[in-house]
Amino acid sequence: MEPTLALVTDGGALAWSVDKNMPSNDGAWDAMVLPSPSPTEVAWRGVSMTAPIQTGQLSPVSSGMDVTMEGSSGPTTAHSASSSSTDSWSIGYVERDDGDEDARWDHWERSSDDALIVPKLEPAEDELNLNDLKAAPLTPGLQGALSNGSQVKQKRPRGRPRKHPLAPAVSASKVTKGRSKTGCITCRKRKKKCDEAKPRCMNCEKNAVVCEGYHEKQIWKSGRERIEEGTSRLAGRRSTLTAAAERLKRECLPSITMQPIFHGVETIEDKIFWKHYVNHFSNVLTVEGEAKNAFKDIILQLAHQHQGLMHSILSLSSKHIDFDSPCGSNVLQENPTASRESLQQRAEHHHCEAFKRLNDAINKPVDKDDPEYQTALAAHYGQILCLLLGTRAEGNPRGEHRFHLQAYQKLFEGSPPENTAFYTFIAEFFQYHIYADDLFWCPETMADRLSSEHWEPSIPIPSPRLLGVADGLFQYLSQITSIRNTVRANMAASVDPPVDYITLFRAVDIDAAIRDWAPRWPPGDSRDHVAPLYKQMMWVYLFRTIYPPSTSPQRRSTLGSLPVAPASPAAMTPQRRASMVASVGSGAAMASTNVSASGTHMPRSCPSSRNPSRTHSMHELDTQAANGRALNGHRRSSPPPIRRPAHDDRRITLAVEESLSILESFKPFDPAQTLLLIPCLIIGTACFESAQRDRICTAVKVVRGYTGLRSCDRVVEVLGKVWSLMDEGNWIAAWDWQGVAREMGLDFICA
Repeated sequence: MEPTLALVTDGGALAWSVDKNMPSNDGAWDAMVLPSPSPTEVAWRGVSMTAPIQTGQLSPVSSGMDVTMEGSSGPTTAHSASSSSTDSWSIGYVERDDGDEDARWDHWERSSDDALIVPKLEPAEDELNLNDLKAAPLTPGLQGALSNGSQVKQKRPRGRPRKHPLAPAVSASKVTKGRSKTGCITCRKRKKKCDEAKPRCMNCEKNAVVCEGYHEKQIWKSGRERIEEGTSRLAGRRSTLTAAAERLKRECLPSITMQPIFHGVETIEDKIFWKHYVNHFSNVLTVEGEAKNAFKDIILQLAHQHQGLMHSILSLSSKHIDFDSPCGSNVLQENPTASRESLQQRAEHHHCEAFKRLNDAINKPVDKDDPEYQTALAAHYGQILCLLLGTRAEGNPRGEHRFHLQAYQKLFEGSPPENTAFYTFIAEFFQYHIYADDLFWCPETMADRLSSEHWEPSIPIPSPRLLGVADGLFQYLSQITSIRNTVRANMAASVDPPVDYITLFRAVDIDAAIRDWAPRWPPGDSRDHVAPLYKQMMWVYLFRTIYPPSTSPQRRSTLGSLPVAPASPAAMTPQRRASMVASVGSGAAMASTNVSASGTHMPRSCPSSRNPSRTHSMHELDTQAANGRALNGHRRSSPPPIRRPAHDDRRITLAVEESLSILESFKPFDPAQTLLLIPCLIIGTACFESAQRDRICTAVKVVRGYTGLRSCDRVVEVLGKVWSLMDEGNWIAAWDWQGVAREMGLDFICA
């Protein structure tokens, strides 16, 4: 009986038969191997597919038979479209009788249109790699089914079908895990699995062995990072070796102590004081510049030879440094090793040492025959100079400057310097401050007056450094101060008029001398530009002195007994003083009698407002009769005087405006700023308008910024009080600014 190959599925058995034209070969059928249920097993051995396969037919494969299938380019395998719920498939042999052959062909023809399952031709190798398997192309029936939305489930690789199939693996490659290298040291030595518990693993605890812990976690670093780390380590080792070598070298070498090059300049704080004096403070004390700076050329040379003077210079420099200013802040930033407290402690040390050595020099003077006598004497003058400058730097309001000036005068009278250059420098410097002391001196200070109206140096000063001393201008300042003291005393005693004709004649002479004063300075010199300001300042001081405000509406006249002719109608017209001498005569005539148009005699204390007498100030208006009534000589009372605004007099207003223009012409860093504080004070006392006062305050602020002297702050305080009295109408107190300063407790030197 001829063997028959049949394909058995869940839907039925499909018969396989040999073509009618193909001769039957029993041996070929016997040699045929059925396809295995699993694609991993070998299905056919010795398969050779050389002929094309007909579409819709499946022929058995044998070792000696060629099968042709049309419409297919190679062996494929797929699931049956009619079996959607089947998880596996099987193939078996079914023997049929010859009588059923027609039935089989009929069945094949009916099933030719259906999708057939084509088994995959497995390779004949003994070992098969699953990664090399590829899905067979779908038949047209399956492609239509997939296009309609039905899903075809992939065949399970091998084994019995699962009741609950697993989800497909994402990746077919197997991830293998190597040995862990993070276990504890003990388990790694014992080659045991470690549970890596911290801080000790439980495996070591269970086995009663000491757990040695874990290795430090190594962080991966790139080659560059490892190189940098190695370089830093190498540099650290080198620095350590260098420090060790230096320490060994210091231990081997003998120790030495570096002595200071200057006596007194020992610490970093001393060097700060020294540098500040040389580079800054000594420059603001003179207008000559670096070439002729006597505070360096003379004073510093003496300090190198005398320790007491060196301590005085360092103490003076420490007083001038203002740590709250930008300059003081820069000093602290440039020297981080020095603090504000250490600088103050060192300043106190130098102050005490300077006073100690000065007292020793006074108590134990050097004999005049000693070769060091002149050096010690010059150092003595230098220490007094430093103490005087210290009061200016601090703005001392207690009048200590006057004690230092008195000490200078006493020493100068008994032991004047023999060196001509040193003599002229010391004499000019101290005499300038003596004249400046007159600006705030008054008899009520209970101190002797230091200035003299006729001072003359015993040795002429060929090359003066300051304005007003060698050229004689400040002698007029001293004379005006004497007149001012006389007027103040007359006002206190209610003398009318407080300015008598003798005083006026003196004022005329001083005015003429001021007008003729003409110092000679080289063209372009700062002092040549300051000279007109000093000249205008002296005139304002004189004008304000001889025109004080009246103390009361009625005062006793000192010229009332003088016979005066009746006033003519021409005398009743408004007039201005043509000169100081003319004002004396007209003032006496006006003060004695004043006849009105009706022949009524007017009192001497009440002249016409259009004819102000010298007994009345320009700051007030004279009283007038109310409602046009005639005035009699025995009027019971009079209303208070109506004060005239001060700026009505064009002379003083013009002088103040010109002085302010000159003050504003100097640049903030001009060396002439050293000479401008006295003009600021005198011009400021004559400023009656707020705009003028603001300009004066600006000028004083510029002087303060350049010199750094706190005495400028005291000037601003006095001017502020004087201006407030002007605004209140208290002209008498505003006129006497020396008394205002005394009431404020300010006794300082304005220089």
